[in-house]
Amino acid sequence: MGSRMLKAARLNGESFRELRDDPSATAQSVSIIAIVGLCYGAGLGLFGFFIAGISTLEILIVTLIGLLAAILIAIIWSGTTLLIVTKLFGRRVGYWGLTRPFFFSWTPGLLFVLMSAPIPIVFEIVRATSTVWIGISSVFAVKNTVGISTQQSLLTFITSAVSIIFLGTIILSLIQFLIIR
Repeated sequence: MGSRMLKAARLNGESFRELRDDPSATAQSVSIIAIVGLCYGAGLGLFGFFIAGISTLEILIVTLIGLLAAILIAIIWSGTTLLIVTKLFGRRVGYWGLTRPFFFSWTPGLLFVLMSAPIPIVFEIVRATSTVWIGISSVFAVKNTVGISTQQSLLTFITSAVSIIFLGTIILSLIQFLIIR
């Protein structure tokens, strides 16, 4: 698993194609999403501990929210990506065939745990760098997995990102509406 993670982080196209064709890597790919979510939540929670003095319980809650958010985002994002590449670009790929390499492309998210450094600029640099790296890696994963051009893969990424932002805005608005009511 570690070797595959390094190859994915290095944008190795052959590795993404191997993951597409290897059903035994499904559990590993899902565990990567969970670990990345935990790293993000822990990094954010520990940063809050060092900067604002939040409690241990609040750190655990933030960490669990990071885990659940990563899983939800990954499911929605991979589903949106699958719809685009199959319906818009006419590629034939199964859900897990696309999702395994896509989830492995989130490997740079392990660096999110470094956001816990009690220095705000380090927090922002780590968050931005990891996020951009994940974005670039996911574009290469989709490109190599389904055999589309870089431009088509980038269009898929942008469309999926806008969809996630749109859905997130609607969900947060609904939650806010229900809380205020």
